Amino acid sequence: MAIVNMKKFKLFIFDGDREKLINKFQKFNYVHIEESDFNADFSEDDFSRPRSSEDLIEIDDKIKRSKDDIDLLLKFKEKESPIKAMKEGVEDITLEELTSRAIAFPFEKIDSEIKALVDEKDKNNSKIQNIESKIGELKPWENLLSSLKDLNSTNSVNIYTGTISTSYAAEFESEFIKNNLVYIERVSKDKNFYYYLIIVEKSVENEAKTLFSKFGFTPINVKADGKVRDKIEAYEREKELLFENNKNIEEELKTYLKYLEDFKFSYEYYRNEKIKIMSERKFLKTTQLNLIEGYVPSEKLDKFEDEVKKVCGDDYYLNAEDANRNSSKVPILLKNNSFVRPFELMTEMYSMPKYNEIDPTPFFAPFYFIFAGIMVGDFGYGLLVFLATLFALKTFKLTEKKRNFIKFFNYLSISTMIFGLVFGSFFGGIIELPSLIDTAEDSTLLIILSLILGGIHIFFALGIKAYMDIRDGKPKDALYDVGFWYMAVLGAIGFILSKVLPQVEPFGRVLLVIMVLGMIGIVATGGREEKTTAGKIGWGVYSLYGISSYLGDFVSYLRLMALVLSGSFLGLAINMIAGMLFGSNIIGKIFAIVIFVVFQLFNAFLSYLSAYVHTARLTYVEMFNKFYEGGGIPFKKMIENSDYFNID
Repeated sequence: MAIVNMKKFKLFIFDGDREKLINKFQKFNYVHIEESDFNADFSEDDFSRPRSSEDLIEIDDKIKRSKDDIDLLLKFKEKESPIKAMKEGVEDITLEELTSRAIAFPFEKIDSEIKALVDEKDKNNSKIQNIESKIGELKPWENLLSSLKDLNSTNSVNIYTGTISTSYAAEFESEFIKNNLVYIERVSKDKNFYYYLIIVEKSVENEAKTLFSKFGFTPINVKADGKVRDKIEAYEREKELLFENNKNIEEELKTYLKYLEDFKFSYEYYRNEKIKIMSERKFLKTTQLNLIEGYVPSEKLDKFEDEVKKVCGDDYYLNAEDANRNSSKVPILLKNNSFVRPFELMTEMYSMPKYNEIDPTPFFAPFYFIFAGIMVGDFGYGLLVFLATLFALKTFKLTEKKRNFIKFFNYLSISTMIFGLVFGSFFGGIIELPSLIDTAEDSTLLIILSLILGGIHIFFALGIKAYMDIRDGKPKDALYDVGFWYMAVLGAIGFILSKVLPQVEPFGRVLLVIMVLGMIGIVATGGREEKTTAGKIGWGVYSLYGISSYLGDFVSYLRLMALVLSGSFLGLAINMIAGMLFGSNIIGKIFAIVIFVVFQLFNAFLSYLSAYVHTARLTYVEMFNKFYEGGGIPFKKMIENSDYFNID
């Protein structure tokens, strides 16, 4: 249960073996390629990169096109139930099968055919939008019974079409009605404008234009040769034809559903090809030789060299040595047992450890298991999640990542059932169970239990830091940064307890001495890195001030008590409401059952969500900051995690 030991290697091969070897590397999978740098030994005049950025651009284009085709075809696929989909799961396939299926598929031809259909549909959609815009412009004028072209043929009058703001429309109309040589017709109106047809005798043209200007008349060119309504109907017919054409295109696209799986093979194949290209871009090469640098797990080094021999025979040079413990470039691969492995997702979410740190997963996993169980603390909620996750694990065909995620909650449900029995809670008390701790009555005990668990958590984390210092040959740092803090904090807690607990009172003086010695040690060593005496003392005093942060750390663990109380009281309230309704008529009984089921499920969801978040906070903030920094580089395998297959 640790960080996997790594070997850093340098490998020289002939350039002719490069393509075959990179294929072997991908099949082997456990190779992390590191970019070889130009330095004093290797200049840009001597070496170049085997692959160019154009290769990446080309493969990225194929990845995008294949994913676009998949997403398009999935829209035409009949929806299947999520349960059925998870039960069927994803297909198991070897890398060789993936490659052969992808190469055999005429990707470029089929993709071009689909693209041509999609482009035609897009052009039709563009035409439809243009037509709808034209119809929108003509809609206010569809009540015009005459053709504007016919009206404009008269030489003695001028025809105007346009709009007036609704706030000026009434006054505008009254002004024009006064003049008998002007004909004004309100064609339509909307929220903001009135639409008018105005026929003006040329003899009063100037007066009309003056009124136009006064009231903000906006001329509009109605683009219709004949009647407006006839033009709109023509546009509608044209739009229907385009819609019909698009339906035919969609029906034709549906025929390409038979290639959906082939596009998935192509997509995954090109993603893995991209890994090879990106790896080769990290090599250095001459016309004859390639330099490859990277890391392999120590336990797989012999197998790695065997794979190189299969391609290169004896025509290679390999130098491998233990990875530098303090290097930040060493990739991190974790190896844990079946219980701890699901909790690795919490480590990955925070940050992978550096190579000179320790894997925190096996150390925080038991605490996470206990804390989350306490926070939910209901046997019914635990049983519900346990059965659901067990069913999923036994029934569904899951990827490794999804399986570990479900296992994670399966383990938390076991802890929830254990503490549900401790608290005697079953769906908020719907069935009375004997309890060791009554959450409604023993709140003081819950506070003490929370603080004790918090103290164990914090001091355990400090113990890990002491171990790391001793492991790294720094036993004095373990004494200064952990031992003195143990003395100060534990002495302070014990001294305070000696004032309130008769059992501890005889040890009060000893505990006070331990506390003082610890504080003196912190002041004396807290600033040991400083150059001046004043700096050492100042930083030592400041370090001692950090003891106040421990008070905040301890208080944080009261959330263990708070969350189990909130969940249990909410469950109890739901049961009370459901119980009152159940005692009435048949409708009340139905509502009682609905309320109980819906809100108990909701409370279970909130309880698990709160437990997940708050336990993560106790881990990341209260535990990790005592010994863990993180920032490691995850080990990059040569096979991409697949979206559609389990690739072996």
